Amino acid sequence: MNDSSEAATAAAPVRSAAAAAPPPPTPADPLPGLQAPARRTGVVLATALAVAGLLGAGAAAWYADGRIERIEREFARRVQHLEASTQQREQQLKLLGDSLRDAQGKLALTEAKLADSLGQQLQLRQLYDEMARSRGELMLADVENSIMIAAQQLQLAGNVQSALLALQDAEQLLARSSQPALIGLRRVLTRDIERLKAVPLADFAAAVARLDAVIAAIDQLPLLAEPAMPATDDGAGASASATPRGGLLGLPERMARTGLQGWDAFVAELRGLFRVQRVDQPESLLLNPQQRFFARENLRLLLLHARLNLLARNEPLFRGDLGRAMKTVERWFDTQHRTVAGALTSLRQLQSTPLAIDLPSLADSIAAVRTARASGDSR
Repeated sequence: MNDSSEAATAAAPVRSAAAAAPPPPTPADPLPGLQAPARRTGVVLATALAVAGLLGAGAAAWYADGRIERIEREFARRVQHLEASTQQREQQLKLLGDSLRDAQGKLALTEAKLADSLGQQLQLRQLYDEMARSRGELMLADVENSIMIAAQQLQLAGNVQSALLALQDAEQLLARSSQPALIGLRRVLTRDIERLKAVPLADFAAAVARLDAVIAAIDQLPLLAEPAMPATDDGAGASASATPRGGLLGLPERMARTGLQGWDAFVAELRGLFRVQRVDQPESLLLNPQQRFFARENLRLLLLHARLNLLARNEPLFRGDLGRAMKTVERWFDTQHRTVAGALTSLRQLQSTPLAIDLPSLADSIAAVRTARASGDSR
C-alpha cells in the first residue's frame, strides 16, 4: 500500500509537467463544412427562443395592461355608483331630517296644546271647587261660563245664534236670582243680547243654492267657439202658408210672392252662416272640442272651489274665485246669450254678498260678571 502511494506521488509531478507543457498540435478538422451549419442553427434557434420570449413577455404585459385597464374602468364605475348612492342617501337623509324637524315641530305644538289643555282643565277644576262654596258663587260661575262660551262662539266660529242662546241662558239664571247686587250685571247682559239680536245674518243657504244653479247650468252655456244655431224665419213660413192657390189670374202675384219667399230664405241662410260680433281675444274662437270641454271643467272647478270657501266663510278667497270665474266666462263664453248673461249676473250678485259680519264684543258682560264675583269673594 505504501508502494502504491509512493508511485502515485511520483507520478503526480509527471502529470503536472505534462499539463504545463503545451498541447500537441491537433490535426486539422476532417469535417469543417458540417460544424458551421450546426453552429448557425444553434444561433438561429437561440435567437428564435429569445424573440419568442420577448413576444411572450410583450403579450403578457399587454394582457396585464388590458386587465389593469378593465379593473380601473370597473373601479371607476363602482366609484361613480357609490357616489350616486351616497348622494341619494344624503338626499334621503335630508328629507328624513326635514320630516323629523316637521314632526318635532308638530310634537312641540301638540305638547303646547296639551299643556294648555291641562292648564285649562286645572283652571276648570279650581273653578268648580270654588263654585261649591256657595249657591251665589255657583250661579255666578255658571253665568260666567255661559258668557265665555258665547264669546268663544263669536270669536272662533262667528256663530251668532249659539252665542245668543248662551247669553239668554245666563240671563235666565240671573232672572231666577233675587240678589239686588246682580241688577247691574243683568242690565249689561241684556244690552249685549239686544246687540246680538240686531246683527244682520248672511243668508248662506240662498247663496249656496244660487251658486249651485250656476254650476248646474255650465253645460248649457254656449261658448264663443261653438257654431251659432241657424235662426228660423216664421214670417217666411206664414207667407208660404198664405200663398193663394188660385188659377192663372193670380200668376204674377204668385210669382212675386215666390221670389220674396226665396229672397227671405236666402237672407235666413246668410244669417245662419255669418255672425258679426266683436271679440277682444281671437283665440276664444279657435277652441277645438277637447279645449271646449276643458274650458267648461275649469269654470266648474273654480265655482266648486268658491262654494267650499263660501261654506268656510272665507270671504277673500270666495271673492277671488268668483272674480276668476267671471273672467273665464267673459273670455270663453258668449256673453250676449241670455243664459250666459244670467250666469254673470248671478256671479256678480254673489260676489257682492257680504260674508264677514262685524260681531259685537262681550267684554262688558265678562268684566261685569268678574266684578260681581270679586265683590262676592270680598264679602
